[in-house]
Amino acid sequence: MTIPTEKKYRLSMSWNYEKDEAWLSEQSRQGLQLKKVGLFSYTFTRDAAMRYTYALDFQNRLGRGDKYEAYLELYRDAGWEHVSSYGGMWHYFRREWQPGELPRLYTDRESLVTHFQKIKRVFTVLLFANLAIMIINMLNLLSRFNDRPWSIIVPILVIYVGIFIMLGYGISAFGKKIQKLQQ
Repeated sequence: MTIPTEKKYRLSMSWNYEKDEAWLSEQSRQGLQLKKVGLFSYTFTRDAAMRYTYALDFQNRLGRGDKYEAYLELYRDAGWEHVSSYGGMWHYFRREWQPGELPRLYTDRESLVTHFQKIKRVFTVLLFANLAIMIINMLNLLSRFNDRPWSIIVPILVIYVGIFIMLGYGISAFGKKIQKLQQ
């Protein structure tokens, strides 16, 4: 017999991952336990008998080998259960809820600053990679569309501007978090 699942959709931004942790913990309080994460979707199983506190971690260079297993073992030893991963970078953990306890994966300022700097670096690399791709695409489009190139270039530029704004905002948000911790 398969356990019935429930899917919820939610737009999440990396710079607000703490809100996702709180939301997932609230879902658990309501009896929905995370099973799998997708781009904008979360799959839950219903189990009101358990209640968990959720935490997210960003690790972008683990792969699926020994390094990944050692990473999971580190958190298992600290009492965390790995639930799911998204994109091979965001890892979702949980542990049994304890009244008055707010467990964190990163417990000291220095490790949290390092964590935020790592995410900020990835955002910065993505920003510059997208800038290079945009320039190449624009040059390619200009050479192919001699008559009315703006009918295709303008919509593509609008998409890129949206991407740049989001990545820039993410870089700024993590920069502010780092600055706040270093004060």
